[in-house]
Amino acid sequence: MKKPIIGYYGYWVILTYMSILAAGVGIYFAYDGSVRNAILCMIISGICDTFDGRVASCAKRDERQLNYGMQIDAMADLISFGILPSAIMYAAALEAGTLGLINALIAAGIVLAALIRLSYFNAVEMEMHHKKEKRTYFEGLPTTNVAALIPITYAICNILDKAFLPVYNVLLIVISILFIVRIKIPKPSMRTQIIICIVGIPIILYILFTGV
Repeated sequence: MKKPIIGYYGYWVILTYMSILAAGVGIYFAYDGSVRNAILCMIISGICDTFDGRVASCAKRDERQLNYGMQIDAMADLISFGILPSAIMYAAALEAGTLGLINALIAAGIVLAALIRLSYFNAVEMEMHHKKEKRTYFEGLPTTNVAALIPITYAICNILDKAFLPVYNVLLIVISILFIVRIKIPKPSMRTQIIICIVGIPIILYILFTGV
């Protein structure tokens, strides 16, 4: 008898689903005009995405489950680190009262760049999986890094009392380029990822909440 609900719901995919949910809430906040709340959701999504691959690698999965996990992770990253940053652009422009074509093009550009990068990453990852090769570096800026770069930029703008939108325009352009430029970035170890979260995330949250 076929299962009534499609998809997979094992522990190995829970963090990915949580990342998507956080991003979805963030998009809602962005279109409601709340840049700060949208960015906080992005941080949560980034934390989930940082460890979902590690958790999934501990599970015994068949070929279909592996492929499903690879596809759903890429889609989650597109939503969290492509569409959500684009929605934050709308919120920032709305807050500044300068909604316009340039902002719209930059917002659309990061979605396209993220889509290209993630699709290419999956294509290469599938080849490596069939050849039983291990990835030691990333090509282009990993999309998850957006979850640190945007909150830090927002916090610095608050501290220096600078307008966020002009800086954000430049940041998204740079990020979009780095997504698709063929540069090699070493894959961080589990220890490095944990240290970044332990040291960096509390600082970011403190700055976002206190503004000092």
